[in-house]
Amino acid sequence: MVTTTTLPGSEAIDFNLKVDHAAKLYYYDFGKWTPIMGALLLSGIVPTEYWTNAPDDSENSERPPSFWVKQFEELVQGLWKIDEAGEESIPESNLKHLRGLDGEMLATTGSTRFLDARRVLKHWDTKCEDENEYLLELDPVVFVAWLEELCWNEEIRFFDRIWLDAFLKLHGIASNKAILPTGIVESFQKLTDIGDDGSWHPLAADIVEAQREAVSEGKDRYAIEVVFPRVIRILLDRGAIDRLNKEYVPGKTLPVRMEDESLYILKRDSLRVQLNRLKAKHFAPR
Repeated sequence: MVTTTTLPGSEAIDFNLKVDHAAKLYYYDFGKWTPIMGALLLSGIVPTEYWTNAPDDSENSERPPSFWVKQFEELVQGLWKIDEAGEESIPESNLKHLRGLDGEMLATTGSTRFLDARRVLKHWDTKCEDENEYLLELDPVVFVAWLEELCWNEEIRFFDRIWLDAFLKLHGIASNKAILPTGIVESFQKLTDIGDDGSWHPLAADIVEAQREAVSEGKDRYAIEVVFPRVIRILLDRGAIDRLNKEYVPGKTLPVRMEDESLYILKRDSLRVQLNRLKAKHFAPR
């Protein structure tokens, strides 16, 4: 009996690379999380410096009910401002605090991700009140394990728990189908890695030339809609695209005749993932 394996699409791989990078960044580079930081991360929101400052640890150890939820709601409300016309909105300068771990810009604090974060903090408040202990910072693994136990006992339900799974994946655990096994992602990375300058790609010179053209025109050198048409034009100019080949799909799949007469299949989706990986690497915090 012949079995076949369905490989994940490039969008799924691309998404996993972004989530995997974000999870590792905040899990390994931050020795401690504040509860608000943990709630945001496990709800898929980037905890910018605006969110990460712990409240003052006064001598009075007593905390009011719903302490962390109230702290969170004050921060959420602080993003909103009233303009000259008397309209309340989030100014452009504060939009950077609404970015998702996958790079998505959230439209408002009413996003389901913020609702998930508030739900997490509500349960954390209950834990603090029951144990009469309000840690201002804690080990990330403690927070992740606590939340996973709540999910296991069905005490909390997320709109989307994919972000919790992304952090659990670092321990070899992932129950969400959207979070792919590490082996699959790593294999895809090896197949698509073209290096910082494209030097490992068979069409390195053409890709770099297309990127340079994009930069000279003030365009994004990592955007597939910018780079790919330029690569096509460069290849057409030297007659390298075999349009009679059965795999040829205009604008998507290009059979390219190499200088040694071998055939290379250039796919738009694969190049898009490669460019996104290079962009993530280029702009990653140092």
